[in-house]
Amino acid sequence: STSGLKLPNTVYGQRKELESLQECYNHSFNGNHTVAIIAGPSGTGKTTLANRFAELVLAEGGLFLSGKFDQLQQAIPFSALSCAFNEYCNMLISS
Repeated sequence: STSGLKLPNTVYGQRKELESLQECYNHSFNGNHTVAIIAGPSGTGKTTLANRFAELVLAEGGLFLSGKFDQLQQAIPFSALSCAFNEYCNMLISS
């Protein structure tokens, strides 16, 4: 048996943000193009929120791309967006 810290799979205090992301996702089904950007100071739960939203999108058969800002690449414009498109290209190549 393995032991370790088990974190809950619940996003606390971000219901409004998660609902906003869900609205963007639903909006895309009407033929609209939608991009959502999650921004804020470090340690505020952005990655947790994005991961929870990704679970919802993937469970519905949707496509979820993400890119994370890297302070070491801050001189490279749009590095997070580039990361997301790289992820998408890798998905296309592997399928």
